[in-house]
Amino acid sequence: MSDIYQQITDRIIAELEKGKIPWHCPWRPIEWRHRNLVSKKPYRGINAILLCMTPYESPFWLSMRQIRQLGGTLKPDETGTCVVFWTLYEKDCDNKFPVLRYYTIYNIEQVGGIPAKYIPFLPSKQTIEFNPIESAEEIIEEYEDCPPIIHEGNSACYSPSKDRIKMPPRVQFENEEEYYSTLFHEIVHSTGHKSRLNRPGMENIEFGSETYSKEELIAEMGAAFLCAYSGIEQATIHNSTAYIQNWLEHLKNDKKLVIQAAQKAQKAVDYIYNPAKNLEAAA
Repeated sequence: MSDIYQQITDRIIAELEKGKIPWHCPWRPIEWRHRNLVSKKPYRGINAILLCMTPYESPFWLSMRQIRQLGGTLKPDETGTCVVFWTLYEKDCDNKFPVLRYYTIYNIEQVGGIPAKYIPFLPSKQTIEFNPIESAEEIIEEYEDCPPIIHEGNSACYSPSKDRIKMPPRVQFENEEEYYSTLFHEIVHSTGHKSRLNRPGMENIEFGSETYSKEELIAEMGAAFLCAYSGIEQATIHNSTAYIQNWLEHLKNDKKLVIQAAQKAQKAVDYIYNPAKNLEAAA
């Protein structure tokens, strides 16, 4: 594959040009999250986004080797989906650097012959009961060093200098999902503070700048991930047209942007769930 960065970016751009937000994935309920059939591990970051762009209903995926191990065969004329991972390339004893690799997987709908005993039962999406507000509150409670959340005024924002989140009163939002998706956006911003993940440029972000656009993309993706994890509707973009046009311009000029943003968004979400562990990993 000539350039995995460019191919993935082209796929994201194609979705944006259709007016679709590809990182808003229908991962509700949690049992339906895309994952490997054998390892049971859910796909994360850019891979979760890429798999949500596929037409398959089933959340189960396998490599060709896993298909053969389970006694299955690929159906005629089926093509796989590319997913990526990072690996350390060792140039010599003193020089190691991360390299993006890829491999191909297949949805179980593309495969025949796998015994039913290997395929987990999936509860109906329509019959599962869940409380989206309670689950969203649990995420906020997990964020141990969450900055103060002040409810006042008519706008939502995160201030790095004051390290606080400002939100309009809850009653001003159309519904609970809108409130939590907006709050998640600001919470992801707050993970970039110098006392947390210390994302470059957070201290002096200028509206409309390249740093601003990148940080907004990270916050939007992170908010979509948190909405998915909490099981609420992903209504994280309020000015869709403006956001999409802005992202399209930068994506076309920077083929690595979407993968790097998804990686940082996932890191922000991981930090919210376990700040101490992720600070230690970043040290």
